[in-house]
Amino acid sequence: MIEHQKFGRRATDLLELDGRAWKPMPPPSPAGVMGDHDAFGRHLARVDQLERRVGELERDNRELAAFAADVAHDLRTPLQAVAGFAELLARREGAALDETSQGFLGHILTATGAMKELVEAVLDHRQSTFGSLSPAWVYGNDLVVAVLRRLQRDLDQAGAVVEVGDLPTVFADRVQLGRVFQNLISNALRAAHPDRPLKITVTGRRFPASWELAVTDNGVGVQPEDRSRIFELFQRGPSDGQRAAGHGMGLTICRTIIERHGGRIGVERASDGGARFSFTIPDRNGAMRNAGSAGHRP
Repeated sequence: MIEHQKFGRRATDLLELDGRAWKPMPPPSPAGVMGDHDAFGRHLARVDQLERRVGELERDNRELAAFAADVAHDLRTPLQAVAGFAELLARREGAALDETSQGFLGHILTATGAMKELVEAVLDHRQSTFGSLSPAWVYGNDLVVAVLRRLQRDLDQAGAVVEVGDLPTVFADRVQLGRVFQNLISNALRAAHPDRPLKITVTGRRFPASWELAVTDNGVGVQPEDRSRIFELFQRGPSDGQRAAGHGMGLTICRTIIERHGGRIGVERASDGGARFSFTIPDRNGAMRNAGSAGHRP
């Protein structure tokens, strides 16, 4: 006789299994974060300390910038007096001075001119860093044409050819954005190559969430090791006899303005050996379109 196999378990078996049932256990906590309360407390204390330190540094930077702006503003009057009397002396007595004295007078005028540029740059840096922004829709081509008109004499003296492509309309502070273009084009003028006519190109192109605007020249270029350094305060390009010295603040001002608009700025080698300075401005139109389309999704 074939004995039928019985399926299922007895009640005693179920009781035995219940006694061996898996009990959920709390997941292990990483040591020093949740498991070690002392270490976690020390971690929070360090975070608070870093936040306080960052706040202190930001306050100190604001105070230093304000102090520098106040000093620069106070220097304007005596500097204008020195330059004005030097120019008056040159007009009235220049012909009667010997060659050495005329050279001295020329050095005074050159130095006061450089100091005036530095004072104005310090004030521009203060404004670009802490001044309020007034964003509006800015037509790129109209803005660049206005900047080129202001720089017309310098462009003519350098024999520069400027080509402007089809630029976008962006939402930005018109004055501050104009300062960026003016500094970048002036930088291209100082970087002119002695062996070829200067050519400057201003272009724009679309990115997924922003616009890229670029000022490209065929000048002496920027060495790879200098491409980050030149955006720091008071950092100039190498004096190789080709690039005219600036005050070392123009590119810093550009970076500050662009970052305050939510973009980024950088430099790379141009195809003809010059420099291509490019920066991005968030595409407010694109963001509005994306938000609108997202709002209509089922």
